[in-house]
Amino acid sequence: MIEWFVFLISVVPFIELRGAIPLAIWYNPSLHPVAVFSICVVLNILAIPIAYFILDFILPPIRRRVKLVDKIFRWFVKRASKHQRLSLAGLAAFVGIPLPVTGAYTGTLVAYIAGIDRKRAALAIAAGVIMAGMLIWILATLGIIWIRGVS
Repeated sequence: MIEWFVFLISVVPFIELRGAIPLAIWYNPSLHPVAVFSICVVLNILAIPIAYFILDFILPPIRRRVKLVDKIFRWFVKRASKHQRLSLAGLAAFVGIPLPVTGAYTGTLVAYIAGIDRKRAALAIAAGVIMAGMLIWILATLGIIWIRGVS
């Protein structure tokens, strides 16, 4: 049961697979590593259409009613406008950096604000998710092996 909870963390904004993969490896080392990677990556890629749905249908009425949300969104627009020439490779690299706040949700927000074609942006974001997943999986596996070996 804990595995499903851990895997669902892959679709939680700002945690995504960056938190899900280490948790899955830590809490159930008997899970097949390829299964952990694959499930977390697929679920995190599902965040892309979720993010576009939020940006298209949920955010606009909230922005009209909540001034703080509108202010934060305008701040993001101002920051992203500096990157209007963002390439798809740059978008993939941004999402692929295994740090908090550089995941699929933020990549989708950047692509949305920059006006990048959604299909092409989704492919670049998915590539970034795969890159981040591989890096996180390697680092988490090595880190947990080291921690368990030390203690």
